[in-house]
Amino acid sequence: MATVVDEFNPLLQDFEFPPFDVVEHKHVRPGIRALLKNLESDLEELERTVEPSWPKLVEPLEKITDQLAIVWGMINHLKAVKDSPELRAAIEEVQPEKVKFELRLGQSKPIYDAFKAIQESPQWTSLSDAQKRIVESQIKEAVLNGVALDDDKREQFNKIEQVLLYYHFSFERKSSLPSHSSYLFEKDAWLFVCAANNIL
Repeated sequence: MATVVDEFNPLLQDFEFPPFDVVEHKHVRPGIRALLKNLESDLEELERTVEPSWPKLVEPLEKITDQLAIVWGMINHLKAVKDSPELRAAIEEVQPEKVKFELRLGQSKPIYDAFKAIQESPQWTSLSDAQKRIVESQIKEAVLNGVALDDDKREQFNKIEQVLLYYHFSFERKSSLPSHSSYLFEKDAWLFVCAANNIL
């Protein structure tokens, strides 16, 4: 399969409005992989330089998460309006890589520690209610993503997440299990983290 040159990949361009009309299935594999590589570098830089402050933590973190959300949203839009076997195959191939990065981001100890430091610092009282909710939500999400787990339990949690992803695509392709089964599978990883952290 021919590789799309990055400079011509609409998923990697700067834009004011997503170029939905020019995104095709052939852009998904190279686009997502290039994006994840860039975001991994951005995350490593953030972890090296992070400080427990809004400009040094929340703002650069939002840039990372927003980039991934916007590009993946474009792909989901394409799937909704112009689905094809080629597109589904491309998404299924790169989705585990996306999930791996999201787990890496969600389990970042430097970022988690920085949010905790904000919550415990004198500046906490000066934050708006909305800012406090963001900090509290980030801390909660990090715990549910396994940041506080021991290495072996975190590895098990990550494997569960990948298994859930496999079932997700199995449901989409075959609808082989009752609809309520997907709900049960999606809760497995969450229950595992809660039990491991003694929060159930």
